Amino acid sequence: MNFPWLQAMLQTTDPLFPIGSYAHSYGLEELCASGEVHDAPSLLQYLESIVFLNLQEFELPYLRFTYDAAAKLKFDDICQLDEEISASKPCKELRQASSAQGKQRLRLLSKLRPSPFFAELKQLKLEKRITPHHITIFACENVDLETPLEAALVAWSYQTLAAPCAASLKLIRIGQEGAQTVLTESLQKIEPVIQNSLSIERDFAGAFLPTLDIASQRHEHAFSRLFIS
Repeated sequence: MNFPWLQAMLQTTDPLFPIGSYAHSYGLEELCASGEVHDAPSLLQYLESIVFLNLQEFELPYLRFTYDAAAKLKFDDICQLDEEISASKPCKELRQASSAQGKQRLRLLSKLRPSPFFAELKQLKLEKRITPHHITIFACENVDLETPLEAALVAWSYQTLAAPCAASLKLIRIGQEGAQTVLTESLQKIEPVIQNSLSIERDFAGAFLPTLDIASQRHEHAFSRLFIS
């Protein structure tokens, strides 16, 4: 078995890879504070409703669009897609979280595995043509690694589901076993989400998530909080 991309992909999707994911709950903290998420079943419901919808209708399609543009070295298209990702995030916290992780991922990748591709992305960042957002750099990274698209989609889905499960350990009485149970159940249902995302065209990509947007806006003004977002 020869998967030259696998080791690097495992490294950069591991919680040990320091892009700041541990500091974000992506709106979950406020949903826990309001009581909407308070135990394992409600956490699973959150993942299978809000997170699944966002993955299927927005994040995975835009990961695919950016992957395709990067594979063809269409940097103007990458810039435009990055701008659309930014415009899709009306809440400042979520927009800044995506931006911070994208910039840190690009900085680390440029240091650990320098390549002309990452150098071009850094130049675009200096010229303020890309933010860059996390999805943008993740897609470009996996093109540079020659990771198959399906593997990249699965990896993004995994880390998107694992992040709130990790955050839940600090927010509700769930325990590590409970969090892993929720993560396992959500992963068992993720394949149709990934498959459905492949049919989403660019003109129709996007998810309306008022519950998450309102929670993030409230979190920004919370008196005290454990997470940045």
